[in-house]
Amino acid sequence: MPSKVNVSQIECADGSAIGVLELDNPAALNALSYVMIEQLYNQLVEWQSNDSIVAVFLHAQGEKAFCAGGDIQAIYRALENKEQDFDSAVDAMKTFFDLEYRCDHLIHTYPKPIIAWGHGYLMGGGVGLFMGASHRVSETTTRFAMPEIKIGLYPDVGATYFLNQLPKHLALFLGLTACQINATDMKALGLSRWVAPPEGKQQLIEHLSNVNWLSQPNIHDKLSSILNAIEAKELGEGLLMPHAELIEQLCTGDLPTVVEAISSVDVDDKWFISAQKAMHYGSPLSLNITYQQLTQYQKLSLKACFDMEFNLTLRCGLEGDFREGVRALIIDKTNQPTWQYRTVSDVTPQALERFFAPIDSTEYPLTASSVATEAL
Repeated sequence: MPSKVNVSQIECADGSAIGVLELDNPAALNALSYVMIEQLYNQLVEWQSNDSIVAVFLHAQGEKAFCAGGDIQAIYRALENKEQDFDSAVDAMKTFFDLEYRCDHLIHTYPKPIIAWGHGYLMGGGVGLFMGASHRVSETTTRFAMPEIKIGLYPDVGATYFLNQLPKHLALFLGLTACQINATDMKALGLSRWVAPPEGKQQLIEHLSNVNWLSQPNIHDKLSSILNAIEAKELGEGLLMPHAELIEQLCTGDLPTVVEAISSVDVDDKWFISAQKAMHYGSPLSLNITYQQLTQYQKLSLKACFDMEFNLTLRCGLEGDFREGVRALIIDKTNQPTWQYRTVSDVTPQALERFFAPIDSTEYPLTASSVATEAL
């Protein structure tokens, strides 16, 4: 079945409504296609000026995932032929990521409350949708990750903004190791405010329909009180937080020092060992980009973060390791990428500086940086 977003409304007691957006691509773990992002964006734009819609509820079909990322195979196919048709490759990347980042930015700045209900895999592009919501709920089943280093990218979709609000060592560990964390960790880090059992979603919908929203003095506060009532009373142990003190010790110093420290530490924990393996697998160029993103850009505005990421993402696709990373992990599934650099120390400051340098029209046929600025 084609990927889509189901649009509906929860009719409420006083005639107002909650707009509902449901990601519906469960066979692909609700990976975001361009069509889905377009549906989300256009519906959010329409609802923001509709006075009868008091809030938006964003959730997903299927048991396995809220959204495991963006559907990047179409971009890969365009990049595969970039030597023959460079203009089309630029246009494919520009079109997809311009709309994705514009949609993420709209959620962050939306004038009405948005409840995002995360469950199962919550990764990459799904995180971009989730983190902008005013009311973020993670089910007890949630597994959150930013695994972009494994496909030659870096934590994007606004991560320059929201990861830089975490303690630096924890942000670095999340970005450099692509580690998965659970709902308990998410709440401890402030990535979600509520953790709820799976049955809580239906309870929430029933609560929402019974409220006279138009007479509420503060809709945000009323939503928070409803979510407080359905929150899980007992949480299990986190995956990340038990290692927080060790991670702080390891993630100190320049990138080669941090990578060596994480690689060499002996921890008898399957979760930590998986994080070490993922970092070792990841693109050395991506690790450098991630380290700079999370150590030198903590004070950028939200808009400036998305502008920078748009620039970075185009560089990664057209000059970096993105195409090779997607090929090895997703297309051919060899898990044997041939990265441009062998180690993080091989990436020169000059090469890294180019990735963060603004793109102008003399480099690519399209003026990419201006597109992002206009879009947001």
